[in-house]
Amino acid sequence: MKVFIFLLLITSQLFPQQQKPGTLTGMVFDSETKQPIFGVNVIIENTFLGAATNPNGKFIIKNIKPGKYTLKLSAIGYEIRKAEVEILPDQETQIIIELKPTAYTTEPIVITATRREQTLSEIPVSTYVIESELISNRNNLQIDDILRYVPGVNMIQYQVNIRGSSGYSRGTGTRVLLLFDGMPFLTGDAGEIIWEAIPVWQIDRVEVVKGAGSALYGSNAIGGVINVITKETLSKQSARFRTYVGMYDKPYYREWRWSERSRFYYGGFASLNLSIQNLNSLIHIQRSIDEGYKQNQNYHRWNLFSKFKYNFSPYSTLNFVFNYLRQKNETFFYWKNLRNALKPRDEDIGAMVNSERFVTFAQYKKILNPKLFYTFRIGFFRNKWNDNGTPQNRSTAGFTNSEFQINYQPNDKNYFIAGIELTYNIVKSSLFRERNSHSVSLYLQDEIKLSPEFSISVGLRNDLYKLDSLKYTGQINPKFSAIYKLTPTLNFRTSLGTGFRAPAISEAFTSTSAAGVTVKPNPSLKPERAISFETGLRFVLPIIMIDLSAFRNHYWNLIEPVFDTDGKIVFKNVTEARIQGTEIGINFYPASFINLSLGYTYLSPWDLSEDAILKYRPKHIFYANTNISYKFLFAGFDFRFISKYERIDELLKIIVPDAESKVPIYVVDARFGIDLKRLKIYINGNNLLQYNYVEIVGNLAPIRNFSLSIEYEI
Repeated sequence: MKVFIFLLLITSQLFPQQQKPGTLTGMVFDSETKQPIFGVNVIIENTFLGAATNPNGKFIIKNIKPGKYTLKLSAIGYEIRKAEVEILPDQETQIIIELKPTAYTTEPIVITATRREQTLSEIPVSTYVIESELISNRNNLQIDDILRYVPGVNMIQYQVNIRGSSGYSRGTGTRVLLLFDGMPFLTGDAGEIIWEAIPVWQIDRVEVVKGAGSALYGSNAIGGVINVITKETLSKQSARFRTYVGMYDKPYYREWRWSERSRFYYGGFASLNLSIQNLNSLIHIQRSIDEGYKQNQNYHRWNLFSKFKYNFSPYSTLNFVFNYLRQKNETFFYWKNLRNALKPRDEDIGAMVNSERFVTFAQYKKILNPKLFYTFRIGFFRNKWNDNGTPQNRSTAGFTNSEFQINYQPNDKNYFIAGIELTYNIVKSSLFRERNSHSVSLYLQDEIKLSPEFSISVGLRNDLYKLDSLKYTGQINPKFSAIYKLTPTLNFRTSLGTGFRAPAISEAFTSTSAAGVTVKPNPSLKPERAISFETGLRFVLPIIMIDLSAFRNHYWNLIEPVFDTDGKIVFKNVTEARIQGTEIGINFYPASFINLSLGYTYLSPWDLSEDAILKYRPKHIFYANTNISYKFLFAGFDFRFISKYERIDELLKIIVPDAESKVPIYVVDARFGIDLKRLKIYINGNNLLQYNYVEIVGNLAPIRNFSLSIEYEI
């Protein structure tokens, strides 16, 4: 018997009984009014467990492994607070927490700049964050509309330009990398961004990192990185509905009135959150129709977005995303002439494109211990389109991307990140024939805290890229950055890095005729290369944040479309350029119900090859916006100014009538709304001054228009 008891004790030590998980419940109150706070995010650090408070300020988190944890609570208008809590096995632990209201907006958390979560003050490069609330209030229908109010960024129709890094090349190539929840979101054929494919009302925030980002993100990040981060799935049942209708005003000049009736745009979405045990899901369907303020410019779209999150345990989670766009749109290449600014050439009337795009990816994240976790992602982006031209053009591209990243923090002074990324791309097109490309990349970064005030970051990335029949090419891109806390409220930062961009398949192999021009291939293209330097100051007080920076970027082998000796257009490495300038951003919060944001960028963009100013680069960019909220009412005003381009493509002057008709850009937008928690009503007016301008020659930008939106949540 004694032997049996002894063996039983030994067995119990070797195979201890697993303790049953516990539950955490709590309530969150305003420390001043003592009223419950709705929508507080409650996160258990170093796990994937969390919840949000309901209208009564209550939250519940289940299936927590017994032990001691740190809670992190955050909400708009309140200071972030942390609290220690101990979870007991098979018991419910209750906690009551008060949050202190603040008269200013807390610093956003950013992940794109350094591939890990940091506050804006900790980041050594210029970064801008757009929150979801502002996107909804503005009734932005596409991501590019949102970017039109980011300091240092200007849109050249659909081409994004960060601090002058890009000119204009219609429908091919980009020098800014767009990420969709961290996955590259560029088409495999033309290497362009499809803005309308992203579900704008499911965005949590947009992060814009300025300057060469190739040391962390590789090709296409030569001019910067934009990361669109979607909303998290919720551990509760809920639904959102939104509908909108808008109308374009009559054109300013009577001779521009090509239609006798008013032109409308309208649509809406329905989204549903479902939760079953460890599985949270979000399903979103959206319909959009725009009759167009220009002739031959309307579109019809269906968007489907779904996101699923499965928690295997508090320390491992799987996210799966599927996003689909089906679109039928007419194509307005450029105007007939200035007198007929809203009409296309006669031969372009009826031009139309049908397209289908979908992206799907899965991401698995595992926390091994509080100091170490890894992430694995694999995704696929399919792009298919065809037009009704003669002959008909069509293209199908499939881009596969996979990445493994490990984050390790051995102590408080080091944070190490390393990863490997693989891509494979195959294209079948009447424009490019059958082409393929692939790449392999390795990157690493170490952040070193030399003192409580001084931190540096060093890293590099090696990319090896193969474009179809061309030779292997690549580059090792190093980076260095430092940030020094001069005072508790003032930081100094500096960064230096290199960048490169491999040619897109469309730039190397296009052979077609469209809109009166003929394009021929150039398989001898070389990658673009750059060096980017920045230094800046960030000043943070409770009621004001000021960011001042100076930058200098040098580019080699920039790819531009030019006329060849036979009169055809060909893409060539023709430009060496230097772009330098300064930028200032101010966020002012004089009271809890009002904030003012200002941003000014001065650019000196110089083409060293031709000793002339670079094409399609403005010298001055200024943005201002004000947001006011009082109880259930809110209002906002936006203003943007972009100086006139001093130089455009000479070839477009030959092709496009009145191509020289361009002016500085002055645009005023306004919004007003009612927020009744579950019911929200928005009224928007865009281009209120009815100012006529172009972002790209021969294409009049949107004229004055008004919209009404209604959103309801249950």
